[in-house]
Amino acid sequence: MNLDLNLPLNLPLLRLLLGLSDLGLRLALVVLVLSVCFVFYYLFQVIFQRYLFNRDHSAYAGYIYNAMGVVFSLVFAFITVLVWQNYNSVNDAVTKEASNLNNIYRLYSAFPPEIDKAGKANIRDYTHSIIEEDWPLLSKDQFSIDSYQKFLKIEGNIIRYQPKTAGEINAHQQMLRLITDSAELRRSRVYNAKFALDPPAWVGLVSSALVFLFFSCLFEMKSREIHSVLILFLGLTIVGVLYFLVLYIHPFLGPMAIQPTPFQNLLNVTWAFP
Repeated sequence: MNLDLNLPLNLPLLRLLLGLSDLGLRLALVVLVLSVCFVFYYLFQVIFQRYLFNRDHSAYAGYIYNAMGVVFSLVFAFITVLVWQNYNSVNDAVTKEASNLNNIYRLYSAFPPEIDKAGKANIRDYTHSIIEEDWPLLSKDQFSIDSYQKFLKIEGNIIRYQPKTAGEINAHQQMLRLITDSAELRRSRVYNAKFALDPPAWVGLVSSALVFLFFSCLFEMKSREIHSVLILFLGLTIVGVLYFLVLYIHPFLGPMAIQPTPFQNLLNVTWAFP
């Protein structure tokens, strides 16, 4: 059983792009952006020539163009930093969540053998469910209810247990703190498993890029070949920025998707030997 968190934010085109390989994503962005660039270029250089900036207008239009470039760069930089910070935040939460589970696992050694054995078995089972059930759903902005119920079982067992010795009391207090932190880290992983930008932000970003490209096609130059080369380099520059932005726009989707490696290491390495 799973729960859909962000149905309205699917952004099908972006999901399609992130489903490609790293090379495929680059090529798709190049084709997409350059197609838009040269469609605009053809429309104004061939069909609507009367709207072009002639030599009398070029000086003033150039100042406006430079100002637009600065504003556009600031918008892109701001959004890219937000996306990068969100990606790093989720990645850190995943690592800390795995570390907390390992600490709880080790603390069970302070309890009687039957409690120790059952508690560690529950944590291993929960860790398996994170990898096998939760992770495939995170790229779809969903999470597994069954996995969450396994976590609640571990949390409930820790809260209900009544320690009997001083060593158990100390270990139990640490476990209570760790399980609380684990709940917050799990919540952070699940609810940040979505696109870092909402659709309105995408509309503003894409419309700004289109206006910038649109404006760059309005200049009248003696050589159309040189103008085409300039448009080409402008388009490739935008592709480079978009590529970085798209790579990290969803923490669990695309070539740079966060993997469940910390949890796999717990099962295959850290907990492989008693």
